[in-house]
Amino acid sequence: AIQGGLASVLAAPRPVAMAQAEEHTSLLSLPEEILLHAARLCLSASLPAAVRLATQTCHTLRRALQPLPAEAERRRLRWQPSLTLRHAISSDGRLLTKTHANGQDCACAAGPLLPTAGRSAWRLRVEEADDEAAILVGVCDAAGRSEWGLNLRRGDLVHLNRNHKGQIVSVGKSAVLMTFQQRVAHLANLDRVKVVEVIVDHDASTLTFSIDGAPPLLPAPISPCAADATVLERDGRRGGGDV
Repeated sequence: AIQGGLASVLAAPRPVAMAQAEEHTSLLSLPEEILLHAARLCLSASLPAAVRLATQTCHTLRRALQPLPAEAERRRLRWQPSLTLRHAISSDGRLLTKTHANGQDCACAAGPLLPTAGRSAWRLRVEEADDEAAILVGVCDAAGRSEWGLNLRRGDLVHLNRNHKGQIVSVGKSAVLMTFQQRVAHLANLDRVKVVEVIVDHDASTLTFSIDGAPPLLPAPISPCAADATVLERDGRRGGGDV
């Protein structure tokens, strides 16, 4: 009976608070260079998670990870003035505001070049748009002439080609990205503020999206040269991207 009692005690789980305290103590016992290396690995996987790790933890960890917020800030995508038409750029390069009501086909903006291999993913927030706005979010080639973008109103992928003035000269065939159930849910929530995650597989030359944290849409093939930079093309008065 005693042996059985001992076995049951030994097999009982540790209190949660005690287990968490021990894990926290063991983490703080690591050398600061190891902590910073682990945080940089986190940064390569998820910029938002790395920022939270460096800013929303205890004082000891924040001190050890002091270089991380600056490194994360340098990784943020910013809109490039040379590839931006009919928009004002503010908030240290991260916010777009449309400045012209006419010539909508010239309104576009692009960010920096993306890698040529592996997988890239980033998020963009649309803060405000007209009820009839057509906003495309996606990627373009290095010159900003060929674009692949998700039409946030219809939920399909659109391919646009522009001339050197930024005017749309041709529109390719749209690609279906949503199942019927996804499209119904999407159309029912068009008035919501949207956070769009853009996901590019450079090796497979595919593009897909996740809207407001939902499961990713169907991946669509794109031209390899089109995935050089992030792009936003819009037909609304005002909106913003936070990437």
